[in-house]
Amino acid sequence: MALVIGVSAQGPAAAPASPDDRRIAPQDLLLITIVGERDLQTEFRVSSSGSVFFPFVGAVMAKDLTPPEFAERLRQALMVDYFVDPQVIVTVKDYRQEFVYVIGQVNRPGPVAIPSERRIDILEAIAFANGTTRLARNRVNFTRNGVTISLSIDDLKKESDPNKKIWVQPGDIIEVRESVI
Repeated sequence: MALVIGVSAQGPAAAPASPDDRRIAPQDLLLITIVGERDLQTEFRVSSSGSVFFPFVGAVMAKDLTPPEFAERLRQALMVDYFVDPQVIVTVKDYRQEFVYVIGQVNRPGPVAIPSERRIDILEAIAFANGTTRLARNRVNFTRNGVTISLSIDDLKKESDPNKKIWVQPGDIIEVRESVI
């Protein structure tokens, strides 16, 4: 699913970025269009340093910006010497794939891709690993940034408030514990 955002002199065409908006990262593939300029290249891969080399202006930092923020930054750079009031459209064609790791008593342990278009919680990550085995315990160890906490699967299932759910982030580790017989 692609996200399309346009920016013109009137400002962003979309609502301001929320903390949940996916940010541009190295290796993302962007489609950038300057309305009315058909001859400009449109597909750009974000470099490992986080910038995009765009004709006329050179390297423009995109890393950690939302598409509307990057469109505005590019628009400002183009207005310095080349365009009067460019309308810049930034579309994220392909986000770099990010992973969470689900190990232990699951049917398919290993990396689980995080969908680019939405957040997933711990239970969904376990489901993407084809669920738990018959030896699974009702507990998981959840590790983020080197800090591990133990959680009850039943408690995770009961939680319906999105503000209290634990949404996975790239690099998280979910270990489904083995039942002690």
